[in-house]
Amino acid sequence: MKLEEYSKIEEKEEFFQNGGVKINHNIEKIFEEIKKYTEEGDSFIFRGCSEAKYRLYNSAQRLYINQELHKQVPSDSISEHYKDFITELIKNCKNWNNGVVKRLLENAGINENNSLAYLSYMQHYGVPTPFLDYSYNPYVALFFAIDNLNYQASDNEIDNYFSFYYTYTKATMFESWKFVFDKNLKTDEISYEKIDENDMSIILPDDEFYQIVNSVNIINQQGLFFYNNHPWYPLERTYKEFVDFFIKEKGRERFDELLMHDTISGCYNIHKSLIPAIKEKLNEMGINKNYIYPDMNDFRQKVTNKGILNSLTLKK
Repeated sequence: MKLEEYSKIEEKEEFFQNGGVKINHNIEKIFEEIKKYTEEGDSFIFRGCSEAKYRLYNSAQRLYINQELHKQVPSDSISEHYKDFITELIKNCKNWNNGVVKRLLENAGINENNSLAYLSYMQHYGVPTPFLDYSYNPYVALFFAIDNLNYQASDNEIDNYFSFYYTYTKATMFESWKFVFDKNLKTDEISYEKIDENDMSIILPDDEFYQIVNSVNIINQQGLFFYNNHPWYPLERTYKEFVDFFIKEKGRERFDELLMHDTISGCYNIHKSLIPAIKEKLNEMGINKNYIYPDMNDFRQKVTNKGILNSLTLKK
């Protein structure tokens, strides 16, 4: 078992709508396409990826596969072992630093055994989870795709591209996958076993989650998560397996009635030579490092200095 990558852009057509599309020039085309999605309100969610060759693995999968943890058990026990691996990560988060995260949840009125809350907290601070970051804001997703990305030409075509993914979430099946931190979930006990009953889910943090994290970053990033419980299938393959199974069991007609899609996302593969022009365009829109990663030291200094300046210029 190892992390798989796409060797050619054409391979992505099996898993993504427009998966073989390549944009090599004219960044205006990129922003024109994105504008169409923003006009649909919150019907779409977005993800940027620095390499077109990367499959949509979450951080827990990457760690589990790269560390070859699956070799600790027989092949028919891997799924259960992986579930236990996630459960232990949640337990470690709960117990860390004399239970400070647990107390943080309790102070926010959230059940101390709400695994969704722990996983969301872990995701925000870089602990491996079965969550994959998405954003309601396509420009934020585009920024994440190219942030700290330097282009060096390669003879391997796919290495010259990064990817921008868009997912329509108003289909019936996607609606059924949504979890929201509403008042009921806030007070409920949610075990990871309960979460794991779903192959996939869309996790939508709202104001309750902002209270937990207490960070301006996540507000500007307009983030949400896609959950995938499979130990080694990337998100696009987990979804394809679901589609194939559903059509086999229920039929294509029922599939279409539910407004379901054959692929998890649409995809644009964008040439990395366009990065400087894209960054300039995003910066004009106010989407830059200062916006995505607000510097609270800068906040302190600017607010204080502005207060001093205003005091010095007040009329007597």
